[in-house]
Amino acid sequence: MLIKAIGAFIVFFSCAACGLYLSLKDRFRAEELKEMKRGLMLLKSSIGYSSKPLYEAMIDISEKTENTVSEIFEDTGRLLKARKASSVGEAWRKTISDRRSRTYFTKNDTEMFSAFADILGGDDSKCQIENIDSVIDYIDKTAEELMRKNNKDARLFRSAGVLGGILIVVVLF
Repeated sequence: MLIKAIGAFIVFFSCAACGLYLSLKDRFRAEELKEMKRGLMLLKSSIGYSSKPLYEAMIDISEKTENTVSEIFEDTGRLLKARKASSVGEAWRKTISDRRSRTYFTKNDTEMFSAFADILGGDDSKCQIENIDSVIDYIDKTAEELMRKNNKDARLFRSAGVLGGILIVVVLF
C-alpha cells in the first residue's frame, strides 16, 4: 500500500511539474530574448562609439550579460581572438549553433541571429547598426507575442498538468 501511495505521488508530481515547465517555457524564452536584446544594444553602442576590436567588444559584453547569452558573446569573442573562424559571421553562427541546445531559442530565432551574422563585421558601422536595429525589432515583437501567449496559456498548462496527474493516478490505482 505504501509503495502504491509513493508511486501515485511520483506520477502526480511528475505531471504537475511537466505542466509547470510548459507554462514557464515561453517566459524563459522571452527573458532570454530580452537578454540578447540587451547584449545587442551594448554591441550597437560599442560599434557606434568605441574603437575597440570586435572580439574585445564581444568579451566585454559577455561580462555585462547573463546566462547563455553571455556565453554566446564570450565564445564568439574568443573564437575571433584566437582566429579560429574566418569571419565574424562564421564565429557567431558556430557559437549560436553550439549553444542552441542550452537555450530556449527556437529555430526562427537562430535563423534570425544567423542572418544578422552575415552583415556583422563586414560592412561599415552604419549598416551594422541598422542590422542590429532590425534584430532588436524582431526581438521586441517576438517577446511581446510570447508574453501575451504566456499570459493566456500558462494557467491552462498548469491546470492540465495537475488534472492529467490526477487522471493517471485514478486510472492506474
